[in-house]
Amino acid sequence: MGQPLDKQKAFFYGRFVQAAYTMFRDPQGGDPLRPEPAGIPEGYELGAWIHMSDFILNLKEPEFYGIVCRKIDNPDWRIVAIRGTEGAIEWIDDAAALPRPFRQVPDTGRVASGFDKIYSSLKVVKRRLAEDRAVAAAAPGLPAPPDTYDGSFAEQLDQLASSRELARGVRRSMAEARPPRPMVVTGHSLGAALATLFVIENDSKKKFDITTSCTFASPRVGNLEFARAFDQLPIDSWRIVNTLDIVPKLPPHIPLLLEYDHVDTASPFTSSDFAKNSLVCWHAMETYLHWLDASSPLKQECVP
Repeated sequence: MGQPLDKQKAFFYGRFVQAAYTMFRDPQGGDPLRPEPAGIPEGYELGAWIHMSDFILNLKEPEFYGIVCRKIDNPDWRIVAIRGTEGAIEWIDDAAALPRPFRQVPDTGRVASGFDKIYSSLKVVKRRLAEDRAVAAAAPGLPAPPDTYDGSFAEQLDQLASSRELARGVRRSMAEARPPRPMVVTGHSLGAALATLFVIENDSKKKFDITTSCTFASPRVGNLEFARAFDQLPIDSWRIVNTLDIVPKLPPHIPLLLEYDHVDTASPFTSSDFAKNSLVCWHAMETYLHWLDASSPLKQECVP
């Protein structure tokens, strides 16, 4: 399915996930739901924050979970990155309830009900950029456009993109056809599962031109039918997995009962070659990045 893993590109995409972790862990004294950019690769800027309500952990208040970044010299090119949960990984047991149809694309197979529920809680929150300030200055008496949107995750991202296009004059009205919108989607752990669901939803609604799905430590998201539907998509799909990590082994594949299956295409490695053996070290985003680029530091507690 698509091109084989390019470790240099995968490392670059993974840096956006790591930036989301950095921003979550240290919001720099600001709003924890709208942390200031930190760790975003040069040449890109933060365009929106992603919030979600983590029902699996019984946390119904929204938390910051991801970022939407765009290329500064090509604002229609975007990277969506979603982090995983911090700390314990017991959430996977709750996610492994009986599969249910994915509510955004019901005819594409069944997914873990916990993942479906969390996905439906995703909210996109716009960050004001230069073109937004220019529009406001040009029409000082008009109310500012909204910072949040309605609808599914793909529909909210589409509204965000449309508002940017109108502000930059790329489109004159919402009725005009959208321009090309190349996008890469990446995530770690729970974020990898949500990224996979977004790719499937976007394929049904054609809001963005997703070129690559690059996930780290992804659990199984859906059943065989769902996985095979994903595998038919004309994209590069890189599912990077540490063979020692527990999360990619869950939810279980039990024939005729829980037929969860992975999407393509696995790129496996074994972290015992360079990191300490522990649940934390097997699963840490830093471990995955170190495998892709040995100059990327491990967590301190994982250094042999």
